[in-house]
Amino acid sequence: MSPGKVFRFGPTPEHRANHLFVFLHGSGATAQSMIPIAFRFQGRFPSAALIVPNGFDPYGTDSDAQQWYSTRGLNDENRLARVAAILPRIEDLVRREQTNYGVPRERTVLIGYSQGGTVALETVKALRGLAGAVVAYCARFARLPQPGARFDARIHLVHGAWDSVVSRVHAERAARVLAALHVPVTLDIISDLGHALSHEAVCRGSLRLLQGIYEGRRATLH
Repeated sequence: MSPGKVFRFGPTPEHRANHLFVFLHGSGATAQSMIPIAFRFQGRFPSAALIVPNGFDPYGTDSDAQQWYSTRGLNDENRLARVAAILPRIEDLVRREQTNYGVPRERTVLIGYSQGGTVALETVKALRGLAGAVVAYCARFARLPQPGARFDARIHLVHGAWDSVVSRVHAERAARVLAALHVPVTLDIISDLGHALSHEAVCRGSLRLLQGIYEGRRATLH
């Protein structure tokens, strides 16, 4: 499958698009790997339009697997620069779909797993006003937000307790830093889970998203 291919699924027939969910897969995977996750989110949000893009960069010699940015020689010194290099393409993708479906940024959600979660987190860190929430699974910031950083998005972190690829420590540190910046953030550590998306993890992420939307609405009622 070609890099950059996008799968689109509209809301259920009786609904107009009220939310836009953009799903970002992990390194070495494909957009198809996130489609079942996308449909499970739509089960809780039937008015959501689902956007499931393929990564921008081929992964190794596998003709189907993709990644968002190269992992060759990846380290803590160059990770942020590699993510930053693709953010204009992420922004173009999200804004195009917002226009297509007539959904504003506050009802746009980035949902990412592993490398896709890192892209989602860095997107809302760098591009304020693009999305209203992030659900990041088994992910980390390329670089933790600095003091004084401002976010326009709620952040929901879901991580496996036994993740040996991206340590839960990254999620725990991110949650502390975001809370200190007064960013609405939740952290769920799923017991007996490694670096994977389980039924429980997906349900927890969609539940936190639903709770965050409800809390946001309640805050506007006087």
